[in-house]
Amino acid sequence: MAMVKVMGAQPIADYLFTLTCDTAGTIYSIHWKRNGWPLYADNRTDFSMDNKTLTFNSVQHSDNGDYQCSAFNPMSNMTSPEYRLIVNYGPERLVIMSPDIAMTGHTVTFNCSASSQPPSQFSWFFNGSQVATGSVYETGPLTLASREEYTCVAFNNVTVRNSTVSKMLTVIGMVYSIHWMRNGWLLYADNRTDFSMDNKTLTFNSVQHSDNGDYQCSASNPLSNMTSPNYRLIVNYGPEMPVITGPAIGETGHNLTLNCLASSQPPSQFRWFFNGSQVATGSVYETGPLTLASQGEYTCVAFNNINGRNSTASKMLTVIEAITSVMVKRNKIPISSDNLTLTCDVTGRYDTIYWMKDNRSLVLNNTLNSDITISNNSLHFSPVKVSNDGNYQCVATNLFGPHISPKYQLLVNFSVVIGSVITVTLKCSADSRPTSEYGWIFNNQSVLGTGPMMSVIASLENAGDYTCVAKNPVTNISMSKTISLNVTGHSPAPPFLSRVGLMLTALLALSLCL
Repeated sequence: MAMVKVMGAQPIADYLFTLTCDTAGTIYSIHWKRNGWPLYADNRTDFSMDNKTLTFNSVQHSDNGDYQCSAFNPMSNMTSPEYRLIVNYGPERLVIMSPDIAMTGHTVTFNCSASSQPPSQFSWFFNGSQVATGSVYETGPLTLASREEYTCVAFNNVTVRNSTVSKMLTVIGMVYSIHWMRNGWLLYADNRTDFSMDNKTLTFNSVQHSDNGDYQCSASNPLSNMTSPNYRLIVNYGPEMPVITGPAIGETGHNLTLNCLASSQPPSQFRWFFNGSQVATGSVYETGPLTLASQGEYTCVAFNNINGRNSTASKMLTVIEAITSVMVKRNKIPISSDNLTLTCDVTGRYDTIYWMKDNRSLVLNNTLNSDITISNNSLHFSPVKVSNDGNYQCVATNLFGPHISPKYQLLVNFSVVIGSVITVTLKCSADSRPTSEYGWIFNNQSVLGTGPMMSVIASLENAGDYTCVAKNPVTNISMSKTISLNVTGHSPAPPFLSRVGLMLTALLALSLCL
């Protein structure tokens, strides 16, 4: 048998309070629940090493509830009966309800209330002398001498605390008329408010938060008139239907934030549920990295702890697989008059793909693009032409939106025939003091020579990467830069030179800074 028991003193707000799980036999683990929900340690509660003891470092009446402990071993488990925790507190928020002004010959009833557990005991004092006990004090017929301070003292015999509040009663002679004002304007009866025959009482048949404001009453007779201090009326209401704001669609691997808003006085407290299980408290809920299992219904429950009302709103979240990469890839080196295919390589699920050229959507139904076709996720040039040069991008879309690839610059190589021998001159320059020493390397292996310029015969065997290395002979700092020479041709016809060799002697400048 498991039983929840109190250790030490009874629960008093703001003081240490301890519950223990009393069990018999060998116990391997103990778990605690409050109102049927698992209980975890926080900044006000602690568990002992063996979980037998639950300690509230500063127990509050918000900790009220039904507590249970469950004990487990390999053979069996036991759950205790519910222990109803009612925290003793107060007295707090002591209030005297009574008229501010009364006439001689009349009686006045004072009502004293306080938030307290257990309910407080009350004493009344007038001019320092006790005149009554109990929460209600009714004066005898008033005289002008009754115009003084009335004091209510509330006492809690469990917490051994007391609280005091006082109120001034103004006593006047015969009142001829009473008027009411709200926010400085005269108040008249309507379909929701009524006045008593003598205008002493203002009744709201159905008070609304639109009635909030500063209320005063004015009493007058032929000799004088008096106006009460402002009474600030704040009507508790709500929560009205909450509204959840936030995206309806999320991508895997990304976080997502949902906000819950509800009109309420005082402001509501919020709890979040996912597919029926509580996942967070507070008006804002931020998910961790989403997975496909994160898809479902998210519910916000708003609760007003004054009027005890709650209201609920739900939102469906759709989670789709994220697009993590979009790249344009080519199937071969672009050469004029050859066919060429650009492929949109997408990592992740997508719905549609479209193409862009030079930051604008690619239009195929014109003369300039008549040789371009699209199939699946590929762009086909049949054949590719120099006029097709430009920056190409593909855009993969899903429910979350467009995902744009980096720009791929298409430069179409084309060939010209200029004699039987074509020479390409490469020039390397570097900012340096003193003047740099230069060396040339071919395809990262062969050392070709020295000096800032290098002449190369355009032939198939000379196609490749040419690297210039500049070295400052004083600082010994070296820097390098590489350029690629592409040569096409068919023996025994004269060689065909790519874009880099359109001149008979092409001067290719490589600039370095030392």
